Amino acid sequence: MSELPPPGTVLKRLADLPDPGGAPAEYEPLPVLVLRAGDVVRAYVNVCPHAGRPLCLPSGRTLVSEGHVVCPFHGASFDIESGACTGGPAGRTGLKPVPVKVEAGKVVAL
Repeated sequence: MSELPPPGTVLKRLADLPDPGGAPAEYEPLPVLVLRAGDVVRAYVNVCPHAGRPLCLPSGRTLVSEGHVVCPFHGASFDIESGACTGGPAGRTGLKPVPVKVEAGKVVAL
């Protein structure tokens, strides 16, 4: 798997993220999913640890409910703030975080 995005890499415009919701980042070397729930913005490698499938549909639509992102393929759920698995077939394996901050309306890698 590729390395995390270099610090300062713009991954997504905040205005392009549904609230609550998520969308794939505009970063090619590594699939990154940017999630938003109110003021909380987090990013994770866009791979469900259960079966290695993306956490979003091919359209980019991401299933977010009550502070959790839900894998659309097998139903594993993950806490947006921590990436911890909260249910489904992924067991105790959480999501791999991509450190980010919001700066001038953009989600930027740290």
